[in-house]
Amino acid sequence: MDSRTRNELEQNELAKWLTHQYEDWIEPNKSWLGYAVLGLLIVIVIIFATARVNAWNRQTEWQQYYAALNSADPSAALELVANSTSSIVGAQARLALAQLQLAEGSAQAFIDRSAAIVLLDRAIISFQQVQRATSDPMILQQAGFGLGQCWETLAAIRIGNDLANAEEEYQRVAERWGDGFMGQRAQKQLALLRQPSTRMFLERMAAHRPALPAGMEGWGGEVFIDPAVPFAAPGRLDLDRFFGLDEPTEEPNLDTEPETESEQESLEQESEGSDSEQ
Repeated sequence: MDSRTRNELEQNELAKWLTHQYEDWIEPNKSWLGYAVLGLLIVIVIIFATARVNAWNRQTEWQQYYAALNSADPSAALELVANSTSSIVGAQARLALAQLQLAEGSAQAFIDRSAAIVLLDRAIISFQQVQRATSDPMILQQAGFGLGQCWETLAAIRIGNDLANAEEEYQRVAERWGDGFMGQRAQKQLALLRQPSTRMFLERMAAHRPALPAGMEGWGGEVFIDPAVPFAAPGRLDLDRFFGLDEPTEEPNLDTEPETESEQESLEQESEGSDSEQ
């Protein structure tokens, strides 16, 4: 038997087997097979439709996020976006809200400490909510570093354990994302906070309570201002006075007249010598 004849016989056997399977199983159950194929098609259509709807919703959420950033009241708008969605857009909106609260609190730190503390406490809560709401490493890095910044700023305006909390947050970011963009920044900030000069500055800043100058006794907030300068602008911090370096120093008076006859004669001789040389 040659190979050609053998192939024909194998093909015939395969055809017989397929025919037997069709007659014994497919033919009696073809109605159920039709339903199965139809159900599979319906599932595929639902999957694609759901993906399209999710993509459209995600695009709408990002549009709302960017609109909130550019709104007249971004804090309220960002909080609305963060509360209305549990996706990564909501976490990003909460992160932006926390960073905005951190910026506002830092700006108030040298003007009104009470208001700054309220804003920074809100920022801490927002950053912590971000950490619980997402597992995205890029967002988590920024949230952890933002927490460190909040505690660091609080360490400059109130006495407590804020500096230790800042070091703990920076350390956590540096250990978890040492090679990340925020991990490297956290390492540098942690090294800076551990310097004795930095700790001394923050401790003195937190304990410093400047007096208000004349004319500003009714000011409701706190300002860092030099009372010795009547036209100093609010917000100015006199570092010389702050560190006790404002002691007056005597400068030599180069325009004084010679006090003795010998000094007068020496000056005249020097003058005559310069004239003869000319």
